[in-house]
Amino acid sequence: MNFTDAWCKAHLTTPLPTPAGKNPAALYLGMANIHDEMLLERIRFMHGGPVVPCPMTEAEVLRTIRKNFASEAEALQESKVNSWESEPVINLVDSLMDKALEQNASDIHLEPTEKELKVRFRIDGLLQFHRSLPPWLKDPVLVRLKLLAQVDITDKRIPHDGSFKFQGVSGTVRVRLSTLPVQHGETCVLRLLPAKDEGGTLGDLEFSPKILAELRRIFAMPQGLFLITGPTGSGKTTTLYAGLREIIQKKINVTTIEDPVEYSLNGANQVQVNEKCGFTFAAALRSILRQDPDVILVGEIRDEETARIALRAAETGHLVLATLHTNSAKGAFARLQDLGISQASLQESLLGVMAQRLLRKKTGGRIAALELLKPDGSYADGTLQEYADRLVQNGLVEKEELLRVLGN
Repeated sequence: MNFTDAWCKAHLTTPLPTPAGKNPAALYLGMANIHDEMLLERIRFMHGGPVVPCPMTEAEVLRTIRKNFASEAEALQESKVNSWESEPVINLVDSLMDKALEQNASDIHLEPTEKELKVRFRIDGLLQFHRSLPPWLKDPVLVRLKLLAQVDITDKRIPHDGSFKFQGVSGTVRVRLSTLPVQHGETCVLRLLPAKDEGGTLGDLEFSPKILAELRRIFAMPQGLFLITGPTGSGKTTTLYAGLREIIQKKINVTTIEDPVEYSLNGANQVQVNEKCGFTFAAALRSILRQDPDVILVGEIRDEETARIALRAAETGHLVLATLHTNSAKGAFARLQDLGISQASLQESLLGVMAQRLLRKKTGGRIAALELLKPDGSYADGTLQEYADRLVQNGLVEKEELLRVLGN
C-alpha cells in the first residue's frame, strides 16, 4: 500500500524500508506514538497485513517525510497543477514554511508578478530571495494558505487577515496571514510566531547596565505610564514582554490589549482588539479597568480616547505600558500633544519614554540600540545615536548597518 506525504504528516507516521532479513510482507512504520493502538489497527486494516511500529521523534518523522518533497518542483512543473487540494501544492506550502523556519525567518513574502510568484524570507530584518514559482501556482498556493487561516477564498478584491498553527520539522509555530490585492493577483505575508511563550526576560536582551537598571526600576513601580516608541519591527513588544515576564509571577493581574496578539504570554490575560465590530483599544481599556488589573499593556496608543484612558489609569493606581509610533523618545511628547494630551498632564504619571531600533550584529542576529528618556529630561545612557555609536565602537555592529537603520 502507499501512504501519501500529507496523510503521514497529519498522523506523524512514515513508512520505512524493510530491514534486511525481516518480514517483507510487514509494513515497518516510523511513528511518533507507537502506543496509538487505534491508529495501528486502522493501518493494519488498510495495509491488509502486519504492521511493525518503529519509535521516532516528531522531528524525525517530519524530516523523513520531507525527503519526499525533493521532487515537488518537478511534479509541479510537469503537471501544471491548478488545485490547492493536490498533494504537490500541499507539500510545497509545507516545504516553504519548513525552509523559512530552518533559516530563522520572521516572515515569508509571496509576491505575484506577471511571470512568476516570487518567494522571499525576512531574515534579521532584511528580505532575502528564496525562490521563484511558476505563475499558475499563484491561486492554488494562496487558496491553500487562506483555507488554513480560515479566511474567505471567494473575494480577491479586499485584504484578508487570519492565522493558523503549523507543525514543521523544527517545531510548531503560529502563522499570521495577511493578503493584499495587487496588480497581478494578491500578495501574501506570513508572520511566523512562537506557538508558546519561550521568551526571555530583560536580562536576556543585551541592554547596557544603565538601561537595564532603569527598566527594572520602571517595571517594579506600582503605578505610572511607560512608553516605548519606534517603527514597526523595532522590537517594542519583545521588550515589553521581557519586562512583564520579570514581574508576572508576583501576585498581580496582568492584562494586555493587542492588535493582533502576537505572542502567547504565560500568566497574562491577553485581549484581542476587533475594530470591525467596535471593540477598539479604547473600548477594551474601559472594560479592563473594571476587571481590577494591576498592570495593563496597551499594544498601541492610536487615538485621543485611548491616550486619555491610559493616562487616567496610570493616575489611579495602575502600571500602564504602551507603544507609540514615533522616531525618538522626545517625539512621543509631540505625538501625545497631537492626541490632545499636554506635557503638563504627563508630569505626575510618566515613568519614562524609550525609543529603540534593531541592528544586525557582526556575529549574526540583531541587537537593540536604545534611548531611555527619564521624567527629569535626562537620558539613562545617552541618546539613540550615542548608544548606537558605542555598539559600533565595541565591534558589535558595522558602521554601514548603523547608517542603514538610523541614516545620517
